[in-house]
Amino acid sequence: MKSIAGIILSVMVALSLVSSCATTQQLQLRSGELRLIRVDMPEVISEDLPYDVVVTFAAQGRPEIKRACFRWFAETTNVKSPSLYCYATEVQDNAPIGSSCARWLAEGKFSASSPLFCAGVVSVNYDETPGRFIVKIQSRNIQQAYNKLECYAEYEVDGEMRETNRVSARVRVEQ
Repeated sequence: MKSIAGIILSVMVALSLVSSCATTQQLQLRSGELRLIRVDMPEVISEDLPYDVVVTFAAQGRPEIKRACFRWFAETTNVKSPSLYCYATEVQDNAPIGSSCARWLAEGKFSASSPLFCAGVVSVNYDETPGRFIVKIQSRNIQQAYNKLECYAEYEVDGEMRETNRVSARVRVEQ
């Protein structure tokens, strides 16, 4: 009886390990590639103060990180409701989330975001896994409506400049 229970327990453990490996997404990087994982900074920020932004990344090799670029933005648009034409077009065409109409509202003249600004990287640590770099930014021209900081990095591999993916952190602007 004990041996049957042991076998069943062993099979269940093996199945759970196999299923957990199957559902875990593997991070496959090409040679020299840099992929941002997370950006960390204080959750509550104020105007005209310096902040250290810590960016966690995965890299294949040691690409040279030149600078990090940021923008403050609000996740909501500056219009009370989208155009009826925009909504009707999306419904009629069965447009997916992220359609041109949604992008126009999120990225166009009705979006609430700061201009892009870039800063040099203060320090990079490749020795940890995942790696980390620190950037010092100054919070200028931020609006109360901004609730996210978006970041990407520019890096050089074999003499070619590349951009990473974008990551963001939630923030709250305090007056």
